[in-house]
Amino acid sequence: MIVSNDVPYLPSRDSQPTWKPDGLQILTPTEIGKLTTKILSELENSQISPQELQKLSTGIQEFRRNWEKAFSRFGNQYSGELTYRNLILNFEETIRLPQLESRNDISTITSMLSTSKSSSRQLSSKQLLLARNKLKAKPQLNRNACYQVVENLELQKSYQRLLTLPKHLQILQLFKSPSTLEEIEHCLPSEWEIPPTEIADIVQKLIDLELLTENFPLPKFTKPIFIVSAPRAGSTLLFETLAQFPDLWTIGDESHKIIEGIPELHPAAKNFSSNRLTQDDVLPHIPTILTERFTRQLQDREARGYLNFPINERLSIIRFLEKTPKNALRIPFLKTVFPEALFIYLYREPRGNISSLMEGWRSQRFPSYQFLSGWPYRQWCFLLTPGWESLQEASIVEIAAHQWYTANAYILDDLETLPQKSWHLVNYYDLIQDPKKTISQIAEFAQLRGDQHIEEILSQSLPVARRTLSEPSSDKWRKNEKEIEAVLPGLEPLLIRLKNKIS
Repeated sequence: MIVSNDVPYLPSRDSQPTWKPDGLQILTPTEIGKLTTKILSELENSQISPQELQKLSTGIQEFRRNWEKAFSRFGNQYSGELTYRNLILNFEETIRLPQLESRNDISTITSMLSTSKSSSRQLSSKQLLLARNKLKAKPQLNRNACYQVVENLELQKSYQRLLTLPKHLQILQLFKSPSTLEEIEHCLPSEWEIPPTEIADIVQKLIDLELLTENFPLPKFTKPIFIVSAPRAGSTLLFETLAQFPDLWTIGDESHKIIEGIPELHPAAKNFSSNRLTQDDVLPHIPTILTERFTRQLQDREARGYLNFPINERLSIIRFLEKTPKNALRIPFLKTVFPEALFIYLYREPRGNISSLMEGWRSQRFPSYQFLSGWPYRQWCFLLTPGWESLQEASIVEIAAHQWYTANAYILDDLETLPQKSWHLVNYYDLIQDPKKTISQIAEFAQLRGDQHIEEILSQSLPVARRTLSEPSSDKWRKNEKEIEAVLPGLEPLLIRLKNKIS
């Protein structure tokens, strides 16, 4: 197994100049001092209280000192980017007051290193609109189903809302054991005088608050399909396209909370060593719990929830599609939980993939963990790789290269232990250039039945995936070209392994 310590992704920082004209576009400590002095001067003449002014002054002075230390250490080198971003976030919290809204001098500081968080783009396929809306179909009231209060009821945040709703709380208590709506209606004390329609509304509200949960027989997940890739490799686009096959069910999004919501599977259970899960993590109760958690969120391509169907119309056998980038480190675990699992390995060449990872880190839209112990910054983004602790002094491009290398290395190592019929490799370039052929090959591999709907989607260019940060372009990575080219030599061992498989 290739682990993170074997990845030679870090170029020598000693060889980098202290200052270079094409580095980070940031303010010098002198410029920071002038701007913050102006801010404090105007605040002194405002109606802010002396206590609040003192607090602001202390916070701004600390920001100045920390900025000067960072600038003395990094200058405008990219290795200091995460440190500068962290300081800017702290500054934003310090000056978060109504009196300071829309000030140009403040926005000059807070907009440093900012990236575009949205782009105006037009969907090229109306058929994928439902998949884009992320409409998570909540389970609806089913009169023939048995409901029961959730585990650890009093610890649920929504439970506190019932303290001012006595009727809701009284009815909730009646579901201590699995019961149907009809059974509850018959056992209500006569003095309550609650009409059946109101009872149904209350029960529906309790379901929406996730305080009542349905007891149901689990369907069989036959040949479930898992897309595995490095983060930002195009897996959302592939997922959204495959989700339009008529026989596939998904949870409508990624499974971070579903998997990590099981305490034994959360990285905290292993002191946040990584997102790695293997067959050793499949404790006896895990397969049933995980299948149940997936089933509760299942929806078809029209965003109709599995549990919203009448009981007699629910399928007993499900073809399940799932994609979460963290699964790049979970293949042995998933294959143990679902022995029939099929894997689609989506590979994206390093330049474009690493550039997209850099864009994601800079956008601050993809935090995986906040205030990670041992990580000097506010958030860690994307995949938590084995050996991440060694990246504390790394630049964003070095972190992105490390994540790309580690994800692909683990995927390749793990898949090569499985029968060839269990996995299928897809090149991101082929998906973009010839989606019809690429998806048809996947359909043949996974034995998926097509229809006119999917044919219409594949008859035109695939639309932009919902997590895309900026307009797609084959040479978009070139804006980070100098940074990326510096780390490419360290990726060569893996590229050699992949060369024959991708061609």
